[in-house]
Amino acid sequence: MKLNTLTRRTAILAVSFLTMAACGASGDESGEGPNSAALQEISLGEADAPVTIVEYASWTCPACLQFHNEVVGNLKEDYVDTGKVRYVFREFPTAPANVSVAGFALARCAGEDRYYDVLDELFSRQTAILSLARQGGQVKQALQQIGANHGITDEAEFDACLNNSDIRRAISASVAAGDEAGVNATPTVFLNGELLDGYEWRQWPAMQSMLDEALGEDAPETATEAGMEEAETPAMTDEGDMSGESINIETESMDETEGEAAPQQ
Repeated sequence: MKLNTLTRRTAILAVSFLTMAACGASGDESGEGPNSAALQEISLGEADAPVTIVEYASWTCPACLQFHNEVVGNLKEDYVDTGKVRYVFREFPTAPANVSVAGFALARCAGEDRYYDVLDELFSRQTAILSLARQGGQVKQALQQIGANHGITDEAEFDACLNNSDIRRAISASVAAGDEAGVNATPTVFLNGELLDGYEWRQWPAMQSMLDEALGEDAPETATEAGMEEAETPAMTDEGDMSGESINIETESMDETEGEAAPQQ
């Protein structure tokens, strides 16, 4: 099934200006587009691990939350922490795009040693924050609390993070890498550079089987596709350049259909 995707212009408009408390500045401008920024990966595990998992996902995507809860934790404990797998998360924002990008910006601003901790908290609070977004609630305050839990302790620092053009370019580079790799739904996972098709890998027994096969180890039986959530349409796919835009999380609200899962192609 062909997915409905946002154009580059629509994606940029979705990531609109944040109303700043202190000033209306939109961050430091360099005039560089997303393609000029190198991909800045933050990975877990040994650099020379025999297997590399790359996940393109969004913390505002319900299907990604299911994968995060059912697979990623086991992956980290059984394979990443034991030196068998290197795990890379690449940001691929979904609706509401401004909220999604703001959360990713906080994760990067918190630093490499806290990046995955922030992602974990964003996923754990997905339902509450999306509910606030649908109702026009205090999304900014909810994200500020997450930031404060990870060292971004005051509003000025929070606003500066969301207005940091280097951070936005890093997220844009992740989206551009996904576009180049053919990513058109979230979550999308690559195992040693090979796209995982279907849905079975979104359950832990099937993913474990695939990992063990890649490692040359005996694997358990894989799970079926029953009960799997469908993958979600990404909010931006045309290398949206966020380097010249700051992030509006003050006024964005969601339609009832936004954030729902859509079929993966």
